[in-house]
Parts: sequence; C-alpha cells; structure tokens
Amino acid sequence: MRHALHGFCGVVAGLLFSASAVAQSYHTYSQIGPYLQGIANDHPAIARFHDLGLSEEGRHLWAIQISDNPDVEEDEPEFRYISTMHGDEWVGTEMCLDLADYLTDNYGSDPTVTDTVDRIDIWILPLMNPDGFVRTQRENANYVDLNRNFPDPYTSPDNTPAGRAAETAVIMNWTFASSFTASANFHTGALVVNYPFDNNPSGSSVYTASPDDDLFIYISEQYSQHNSPMWNSSYFYHGITNGAAWYAISGGMQDWNYRYMGSNEVTIELSDTKIPSASQLPTLWNQNRDSMIAYMRTCLIGVRGLVTDSVTGQPLAATVTVVGRDHAVYTDPDVGDYHRMLLPGTYDLRFEADGYDPVTITGVVVNSGDATRLDVALDPPPQITYPNGGETLTAGVPVDVTWDGSATAAFQVQYTANYGDTDTVVDDFERSSLGSDYTTGGNRTWFVTTGTYHSGSRSARAGDISDDQVSWMTRTVGGGDVSFWYRVSSESGYDFFNFYIDGSQEVHVSGLGNWTHYQTTLPAGTHELKWEYTKDYSVSGGSDTVWIDELTVVADNTQWTDIVAETAPGANAASWTPPAPGDAYKVRVRAVVGDGFGEWDESDGVFSVQEGSSLPGDIDGDCDVDLSDLSILLAAYGTCDGDSGFDAAADLDGDACVALGDLSILLAHYGETCP
Repeated sequence: MRHALHGFCGVVAGLLFSASAVAQSYHTYSQIGPYLQGIANDHPAIARFHDLGLSEEGRHLWAIQISDNPDVEEDEPEFRYISTMHGDEWVGTEMCLDLADYLTDNYGSDPTVTDTVDRIDIWILPLMNPDGFVRTQRENANYVDLNRNFPDPYTSPDNTPAGRAAETAVIMNWTFASSFTASANFHTGALVVNYPFDNNPSGSSVYTASPDDDLFIYISEQYSQHNSPMWNSSYFYHGITNGAAWYAISGGMQDWNYRYMGSNEVTIELSDTKIPSASQLPTLWNQNRDSMIAYMRTCLIGVRGLVTDSVTGQPLAATVTVVGRDHAVYTDPDVGDYHRMLLPGTYDLRFEADGYDPVTITGVVVNSGDATRLDVALDPPPQITYPNGGETLTAGVPVDVTWDGSATAAFQVQYTANYGDTDTVVDDFERSSLGSDYTTGGNRTWFVTTGTYHSGSRSARAGDISDDQVSWMTRTVGGGDVSFWYRVSSESGYDFFNFYIDGSQEVHVSGLGNWTHYQTTLPAGTHELKWEYTKDYSVSGGSDTVWIDELTVVADNTQWTDIVAETAPGANAASWTPPAPGDAYKVRVRAVVGDGFGEWDESDGVFSVQEGSSLPGDIDGDCDVDLSDLSILLAAYGTCDGDSGFDAAADLDGDACVALGDLSILLAHYGETCP
C-alpha cells in the first residue's frame, strides 16, 4: 500500500493510492521521510527506516533497509540504490520509493521478490541531495556537484570525507561502515547505463576499461535488457556505455565505490528528460521495475564464502583478489563474508588479512547462476620461540630452532650473522645513462640529462612525452631511509609528477616549482619506488617534464642463509649448527604457501654465538665433560652419517659413526673442564 499523500511537483497531495497504483505526482522532500517510515512500520519483519545524516542545510538523508533479517549481520551480499545526487533529477527518487513499496508488499507472495529479499541485504536512499532537490538545482546548497566530489586517484586521491560536501561525507561514512557488493545511482538527462571507468590519467574522453570490464558490461545489460527503450537505444548499443567513452569526469561516485571500496557500481540514466511529466511515472516504473530487480540479483553471481582465523574460527577483515585482475573486494569483518562477482570461468583467488599468511586458491570454477561457495581459513604467521633474542649459543654445537605454527604448513627457516648491517647509497646520476638498478618505461623512457640538476652536473629526467602519454622509472630498495630532490615544470593542474611507494601515491605535483626535498622511512622488507610524469590530452607548460637528483637510500646488507628451504608439513623445529662466533645473529621462519610464502617472523632480538669448546668429549660446548655429553652420545650411539638419529657433534673421532671409539674419548675426559 501507499504510505503518504503525494504532491504534484512538490505542491499539493490529495489521493491515497492502493497497492497496485503508482504515483502520478512527485513527492516533496518533507513527504519522503514519513513515507519510508510508513513502509517500515507496515512491514516490521523485513524493513527498517534509517536516518543516515544531514545535508549542508540540515536536511535528512533518509534510507530504508529491506532484508529477511534486517537486524542481523548475515552471510549475504549487501546492495544499495541511491538517487538524486543531482537535485534537478527526480525520477530516480520515485523509482526508489516504488521499489521499496513493491518489495515489501510482494514479499511472501512473489517468488522472485521473496528470494531477493531473503538473500540480499537491500538498502535504498531515494534522495541524496535534499538541498538541491528543494531548489530544483543540480548542485547542493554550496553549489557543489556531488558527482564530482568523491575521492579520485588523479585529482583528489585521499580517501577521506575531510573537506568534502556534507552529503558526500554521509555517503562515504555509510560506505566505510558497510560492505556493499554492488550498487547503482540514478540520474536523468539520458537513457543509458554508464559503467566504470569514468576517467583516466589524462582526463580524456576515450574508452577506459576497468579490470572487470567484462563483468560491468554483463551487469549493465542485465539492467538495460529489461527496459525496452533503453535496450533499443539508437545512440547507445544495448543501452550501455563506458563512462569515459561517453564523457570523462573526475570525482564520480561510481568510480570511487569501485576503485576505493571494492563495490561494483554503475550510473543509470532513467530519462532523456530531466523532470518528465508526473503522468509518465507509471510508464517509467513499468519500464524499470524488472530492470531494478534483475540488476540487484547480479550480486549473487561469482564466488562467495567466509574468511576466518584457522585457530579461533573468528571472522577476518580480509582482502580478496582475482590473480591477474588489479581489483580487490573486502570481507565484511562482522561476519567474514565476501562476494566476488565474476562471470563463468576458472580463476585463481588470493586471500590476505593483516597478521595472517596469504592463501592463493587455484582453479576455482565459476558457473552461471548462483555463486560458487569457497570458505577459506587463514593461518597466523609462525612465531619463533627459540632462539628469540638474548641467548648465547656455541659455535659448532647443534641446537633446535623452534617456532609455533600451523599444523599443516611447511616452513622455510633461515639465519643471519650480520643483522642490522646497513650501507648508505647516494645516486647523483653523474654518469651517461641510468644503471641496471632502474627499470623505465611508458611512452618514452627516463634518461640522464645535463643542464638541470640539484648538485653536480647531471640528473634523471622523464622521457619527452606528448599529450595523453606517460613516462615512468622504478627502483627496488630495502627498508630504511629514502630521500631525493625533485623539480617539476609542467602545465599546472593537468600534467603531473607522481611518486609511488609500493603502488601508493606519495607525491602528486604539477606547475612550475623549485627543487624540493622528499624524505621518508620505509619498514623492513623490499619496496618498489616509482617516479612518473603524465600528461593530459592537450596543452603544455614550462619545460614539460620533471627531474630527480641525489637519490639517497639506506640499504639493508643483512645476509640470510637457509637452515632448511622447506620443512615437512607441520614441523615446528629445525636442527641448526651455528657456524662461527658473533653477536649479531637472528633466525627467522615463514610458511610455504602454495607457490609463494607467508610473512617472516624473526627472533625478537639478536643473540650471540660464542667460541666452541676445544675440550675433547665436550659435545654440548659448555666446557664440562659431564652427564649431559654422555646422554647426547648414548642417544646417537650406533648411528652413522645419513642415519636417523646421527649427531655429528657426538662423532668425536670423526669416522662418521657414533661408536665405541667416541665413547672411549668421552670417558677418558669425563669430569674435565676448560682451563
């Protein structure tokens, strides 16, 4: 049933509609909240009313949640529709209200509706820009276009609500607290489904495919094929388009959801006319009803499951990626469920979580229809228990390196005798070409140049690229301090110098500048540094390049050596004989995970190795020939090199067997101590 009176274009209301009726007038802002509240009140088992936050002028962003268990976090995908982020595009608001009515009124009687509500946690926000809506204005009250206001890797890369419009912040905070698998936002002014990407580094209007281009084409057509005017468009084939191919924008909500939050979102334009006559609303509802439901149900395809701690069984906040696709989705940490939408095929999936060893599952088969089920339990990394720092061992005397770890994993174990040894490398590029330490590419490679430098007479310079091109240079370094000087001379706001560490952008600069110093400290491990110069589709400024000079890297010279390359599964100890005295020893262990490895765990601190005893019979190196030495020898008695139980330290006469001759040597010196 209808739950409120309807206004005509926001003026007067007079009719209460039956369950089969559709509004032939537009709702006012003040009617929308009570309308949604009425639906929730009438369907308390499956609907909840939510006030998500306030607009710039204090108006509410009201939403409704529809689910078979709306108060329970379940192992199911979350989905949402958002409408009217442009205040002068009203049709989507009415479609959202009609959908909320349709789902709740037909739950329990219509099999498709019932199945959809039972299996998907559905959220509907009919009006994102209430201030613009009451003004019939595209922008919000501060004249911000909300669909240009979201984080964007090229123009506004920080994924934070700080400094953004109030309405944008509401959506971002709502999304941070949720785990939406798929979504869409409604507009008018065209008739098409627009899918990512909406932009690219150059900002040019050319087809810009996402890693899931095949998936986006499929789910976009799941919407358009049920809407006859859209599907039969004379302008857009099958009623869909790649966003940047249509026209490029920066700061759009759909790209933010996909790039930053792992949610598959499209932008749906419902009518060529921005605000068609209210008499057209029943027709528009009939054209979009089946499309809206079909698109929602696409979040049920692909691969789904739970990611948990292998020891406790607790859900994990994990990242799931398809090997070969540069895109991640994330589990809902409350339940640990993930929903990776994919078309039929065979895939390799990688699962990662902070504090756990990653797992790659190969050959995952995805069929048409419901998602393939794949639950994954991640192991915490192994933990060294001995020697773990502060101990004193003896050179030449075997010890067991021990750790706590998975009962099913194999492990690699290593030692170092020079932990903490570093060397500072300064590259001032005073040579004719880049060395083998660098990899460079793009449309033109970086090179060594003269004439512009911070010191000396040379520097590294980006390649001479043209419009819509890029030049990059990388170098792999260890943990420690990193610094360099850079100078940019480019078209301000359009042609950029970017610097990345392990793919994360740290510098994004354009315009005319002086030499600038950059410095940071990297954690232990291997890291990729990347310097990049990128140009947009037209115009140049300054010298149209960037220079790098005086790269300083503190290199880690620690040398690690295998104790054992791969243990038997479930092992928790490995025998090791310290080779020489020293005071900078450590050991470390990591799990062998498929074709790769987990995270290293090192001794918490360094330990020492002292000079071994030269006292005959002193097997354990404690400068006493006593019962402990006799026990070691008797445990190995009768074994030879290659036998199980053979202990080389007990082979006192060096004949590769532990026998009577070794016992005689020990007994001859029994009770002696080092001088």
